[in-house]
Amino acid sequence: MDDDVFNRIANLEDELEDIGYIEGLEAGKVIGRIEGREMGCDNGLGIGRDLGFYHGWVQQWLRTAKARPGLVPDRVLKKLTALQSAIDDVPMANGEGADFGDRLKAIQLKFKTVSAMLGINAAAELPTSTLSY
Repeated sequence: MDDDVFNRIANLEDELEDIGYIEGLEAGKVIGRIEGREMGCDNGLGIGRDLGFYHGWVQQWLRTAKARPGLVPDRVLKKLTALQSAIDDVPMANGEGADFGDRLKAIQLKFKTVSAMLGINAAAELPTSTLSY
């Protein structure tokens, strides 16, 4: 009987360490989900806002080009169409392989290129985003 008590006391530290590890792991999962959801919502909002801006900008120029033939040169129309395709190719879900940073950088670069071709100051047109791609 005495040996049993001493064995339990000797194993108590290991048992408490195991219990603490399991409880900490579970608490970390809960906190991680909450923080991940908050960060995802914040970043998703910014990404959506920026994509919406670029989409609306491209659509307006394409409508203008259709309404006033000859106003927008063909080479600029090709770039506008390529920009629209890049925007359309952005996935709506953050799955594996959804590299938003690289895609958004490419879209921003295409936007700046088309803006320069149209003689527009891209910096004045850009949305005020706190995101860095």
